[in-house]
Amino acid sequence: MMLSPKARRRLRRRSWLNRVWRPRAATATWWAWTESFLLPLIALWVAWRMNPADPLALHSAFPWVWFGAWLAAVRYGAGYGLAGAALYAIVWWWHHAAPIAGEAPFAASGDHFPGEYFLGGTLMTLVLGEFGSAYRRSERLHRETAQDLSVRLERTKRRLFIVKEALATLEQELVDRPLTLRDALLDFRQLCAQWQRTHPETESAERPRLPQALGFLQLLSQSCRVMESAIFVRDPMQRSGWHRVALLGHELPDLDDTHPLIATVLDNGHAAHIAQEALAEVDTSDWVYAAVLRSDEQGQVQALLAAHTMPFMAFEHTNLQRLQVLVDAYRDFVEREQGVGVQRETWPDAPIELQQEWTALIRLSRRAQLHSHAVLWALPRPLSAEARARMEQAQPVESESWQLTSPSGRLAWVTVLPLSSAATLNAYLQQAGEVVQAAAQSQIEPVVYNIEAAHSFAQLRDAVRLHLHGLG
Repeated sequence: MMLSPKARRRLRRRSWLNRVWRPRAATATWWAWTESFLLPLIALWVAWRMNPADPLALHSAFPWVWFGAWLAAVRYGAGYGLAGAALYAIVWWWHHAAPIAGEAPFAASGDHFPGEYFLGGTLMTLVLGEFGSAYRRSERLHRETAQDLSVRLERTKRRLFIVKEALATLEQELVDRPLTLRDALLDFRQLCAQWQRTHPETESAERPRLPQALGFLQLLSQSCRVMESAIFVRDPMQRSGWHRVALLGHELPDLDDTHPLIATVLDNGHAAHIAQEALAEVDTSDWVYAAVLRSDEQGQVQALLAAHTMPFMAFEHTNLQRLQVLVDAYRDFVEREQGVGVQRETWPDAPIELQQEWTALIRLSRRAQLHSHAVLWALPRPLSAEARARMEQAQPVESESWQLTSPSGRLAWVTVLPLSSAATLNAYLQQAGEVVQAAAQSQIEPVVYNIEAAHSFAQLRDAVRLHLHGLG
């Protein structure tokens, strides 16, 4: 069933009200300042309508007119709340010191400046502004931590499914389909990385970069029987609000936010298809499957995959699960590739996952002051199978490790500890140090790097090259 015009207007109105009533961390500065003046003005207007002789509530039992400035301070910070306090001071000055044609705009309420009134209101504004800032910092810290852990959990689940699919393919279809899902993802990731190297331009805020978008649609067609599909990115300049960047198949319709399937995906941020019970009666003339490929920091969808044609048998559970794994892998790669150009230019030979992980942790450090560390173990020779197994067991669950070897047999073991405290780092160094010392029969001093800026990645590069190849 298609939504009625009334329902579409209600969806647009609800989206607009959410943007206004719930300010986001990345709210535009001009809107924050506009609201910081509008809220005190609305409070003054209401107070003037209730008592034209005393709009500042100087003689009231409680100066409730200050709620306009206080709300602005809680929502955006103390500086924005002080704009309301300045507005109240201007109104008082206009009332007492700048009469128009010999008459004040409001009735007189005293000749002296009410210092205690403005001091108390301003101090309360500062307190509420600091409280609001502390709350937003804490909320952002928890959101960034939860988002990072959620991404790592999804990545682990996807890897487990890839292993399962690879084993099943080897057992059942080794002759007909020798290419496993894991191999396809690895090859596609290499293509995406190569695309990033040949397209170093930075993305715009309105047009996110999607490496190998058409190649991704072709991969879905080959692996999951998605016959006709397209990828859209949000574009305010288009009438529909979306711009098509990749197309597989014949000419497809424009993306409509009010289509039930598309509206469901935009609302919950997850994939949806017509085989779901909630969408069983949806008109399938336009889209049969949709999934998010990229979202911004506030959760707004920036890039969307929409499938127009899929065989009926393609909606069986295993194929949908395979499709979701591929979509999640591409989404993860797209999000992790943003901003990785600096690290890739600094150390082109570094593993792709290390470049992406370093970039993501630098971004977390800048946005939420979340600290991470990297540890380099420079070993004179490769570890034995037993020592390697013990070393892998010593790695924390949330860590990522890379082993770089040289033709001469030297080994550089790099471990990244995301969101790690000093206690976590010390515990890891002690546990892994015992394994390395027993395997190397000598004391190996690890090198610890704070992942806070791009220069630390260059330091790691120099240390690895010096150890492996004797290059500075």
